[in-house]
Amino acid sequence: MAVPPILTITLNPALDITTTLPKLLPRQKLRCGPPRYDPGGGGINVSRAIRELGGESRAFVAVGGANGQHYRRLLAETGLETEIWPLAGETRICLAVMEAASGQQYRFMLPGPELDAAAGDALLEGLLKTLGRGERFVVASGRVLPGLPDDFFGKLSARARELGVAMILDTSGPALKGALAFRPYLIRIDHFEAAELVGATNGNRAAAPMVAREIVDRGGAEIVIVTVGEEGAIVATADQLFHITPPPVQMVSGVGAGDSFTGALALGLARGWSLETATRLGVAAAASAVTTTATELCKHEQTMAFFDQIAANVEMLPEPPLPATGSAQSAFSPFRSP
Repeated sequence: MAVPPILTITLNPALDITTTLPKLLPRQKLRCGPPRYDPGGGGINVSRAIRELGGESRAFVAVGGANGQHYRRLLAETGLETEIWPLAGETRICLAVMEAASGQQYRFMLPGPELDAAAGDALLEGLLKTLGRGERFVVASGRVLPGLPDDFFGKLSARARELGVAMILDTSGPALKGALAFRPYLIRIDHFEAAELVGATNGNRAAAPMVAREIVDRGGAEIVIVTVGEEGAIVATADQLFHITPPPVQMVSGVGAGDSFTGALALGLARGWSLETATRLGVAAAASAVTTTATELCKHEQTMAFFDQIAANVEMLPEPPLPATGSAQSAFSPFRSP
């Protein structure tokens, strides 16, 4: 049996519960509608998107407790090829509530179990052993578990490179900063996460090209993609800087757009497509995902229609000006000398 070309990693999955209520009010018993349960988490969602778009992947996921048992049953129903890592703690729950009165969605995300140093070392060793079975790309998506070191994904990236496997990293916060010193192949961040990297207080979309370019120039990654919501994606490499815009769509829910983007991007790269073409598939998948409800991801037919529609939506960008010395935009903490 052929090994899928993509391995996805979900260290902090969530049992996703989606429901509705008439209106969100304090200090009252709120009667919700029938719940929907899904196996969530960045890497699993990436694998689900890859499957929807006609590709295959292998999914490594760490789960534990009673929630973990429920999660595993739901995961088995997806038909994904999985590798389960058992945890001693309880898999987290994420609750998404759609308020009928406003049409707004509220998401309540509980923390995952905290690992001690020994459990963290064992998890990393298990991941290192599962690499190198013939996959070409490893996608690490979502947050790490509490207690894991900030450089966890960085160490994984370094090992993957030794094995000839390219890492696509879709995370944020300390785990992202800790990985940049190891120069993963590709990172995908949104403009809010880009702002956090440069110490800005808001997600400045206009600064996205400059942020992407500086991360590449300072050796943080070979490829940096900054997604900017309905404005699409900025892509930077050592010799390219371009922008792909999506088609106009009516947004229903932003849940799953980022994971759909990453799954489609990884699939395109695994098929040997150019970076530009694979990113265009990612933008199309994200556009499809925002038109769906609850925890649904991109849809194949709609994604491919958008993919064809935005063929001309690729704009080569001029090199952004260098940031001013001492400005927040030039102070990437992961790259500063000690």
